[in-house]
Amino acid sequence: MTGLFPAIDWAVVGIANLTNLLLAVMFLLRGRGQTKAGFRVGLASLGLGIPLLAAVGFNLALQRAWWTTVLPGLLLVYDALEFLLDYLLKFDFRHSRWLGPYLGLYYLALMGMIGYCFLVGKPFGFLSLVTYFINLAATAYSYSRVEHG
Repeated sequence: MTGLFPAIDWAVVGIANLTNLLLAVMFLLRGRGQTKAGFRVGLASLGLGIPLLAAVGFNLALQRAWWTTVLPGLLLVYDALEFLLDYLLKFDFRHSRWLGPYLGLYYLALMGMIGYCFLVGKPFGFLSLVTYFINLAATAYSYSRVEHG
């Protein structure tokens, strides 16, 4: 890899791991009853969608392989949906029939980011798996405490 490619890939790998860690913090805060703080951390996680959108735009403009746009694109779709439902509409979809498709998109988006990281390099993929499992552990903790859905 030469030129701009490594910088874009480093950014996407960083965003993948920061997303997992911020979501873990959000779930831990929710599990401890600190919903307002969790809400703000969740918003920070969604804010990572802005540089991710730029990375996808660069990958498109540079006509890179399909996976450099599709895999992070899944997280962009999730971020947009999450922002719309949770932060704009304040729709309680977690107690509706939309929970299953929402969770499907959530996990597909996170898996897409893990895939991107592995395609960049195995160490990056394994790092993203570690942060993903931290996120899962925090999710399980939160669910055991507040049962969000």
